[in-house]
Amino acid sequence: MASQHPDFWFHDGSIVLCADKMLFRVHQTVLAKHSEVFEDLFSLSPPAAEEDDIVDGCRVVLLHDSKEDFVDLLNAIYNPSYFDDLPSDASVGQVLTYISGVLRLSTKYLIRSLRQRCITLLISKFPTTFDDYVAKSNRDPPEKYDSDSVMRAAVLAQENNVPEILPYAYYCIARMKPRRMLSQRHCDISWRDKVVCLVGRERLREAEMTLSYLFLLVFQRAPTCETYLCADARLPHAEWHVIEAAKSPSPLREYTTWGRLNLCQACVAHCQREHAKGRREVWERLPGIFGLASWEQLRKQQGFLDGDPK
Repeated sequence: MASQHPDFWFHDGSIVLCADKMLFRVHQTVLAKHSEVFEDLFSLSPPAAEEDDIVDGCRVVLLHDSKEDFVDLLNAIYNPSYFDDLPSDASVGQVLTYISGVLRLSTKYLIRSLRQRCITLLISKFPTTFDDYVAKSNRDPPEKYDSDSVMRAAVLAQENNVPEILPYAYYCIARMKPRRMLSQRHCDISWRDKVVCLVGRERLREAEMTLSYLFLLVFQRAPTCETYLCADARLPHAEWHVIEAAKSPSPLREYTTWGRLNLCQACVAHCQREHAKGRREVWERLPGIFGLASWEQLRKQQGFLDGDPK
């Protein structure tokens, strides 16, 4: 027996939608204005209705969606400040709880404006450019990611064609403790994708050695070195062993303890340039590390659904 939703039962509504045995009396014009799918659906001539297909004089349309997701969607459609109500310091988990239903149904029903708002919030948590990553890393205090939320975000992105956030989400997953990776919770990515992340973990370690921290592993003096003592410096290699001993690879992390190297200013500046160049290169290669298409191709793939194939 279906029941009427207490908030979305408008006396002047023109259509009744039924989702998961919950009835919503809403306005065809409002939904059609936002959704290309609803616009096409409502433009079709309805078949002859049985008595059971009419409620309060309105045609009933059955939807195969969860009522919770549909309530979130209607809240976002009827409440212009829906996204503004989310606190600016909301955690990843809070953002996912707030937008998941809206993203799923705005993707399904081609509500581009709402879908884009959801994607923007996801990108605020999972950066898609190196500059955004640096800005996010420099925030004080740094944002904490719990493993379940990162897994949920990756699954949501996979299911709703938001591949742009996957490289950084996979990066976070690849750096999780092996015990967490080898457990399978209801919110997790598939075992196949976990294997991809585990392989990526080894590639991240290689990226530390060959790109972002190569300046420590194979130290080279600056062309304008100010003292011959730098040629015999042992501390850069010692610092590499500290990086190497870390439990998980972090090739994107910025090295900051330059005073430990005991080098001249010219050599420090040279190392800083090499480190910055290496970190940026790691970021550009991040999708490939996890077997994904390039950043540009991921944006194109995502853009086709958003109406922007550029």
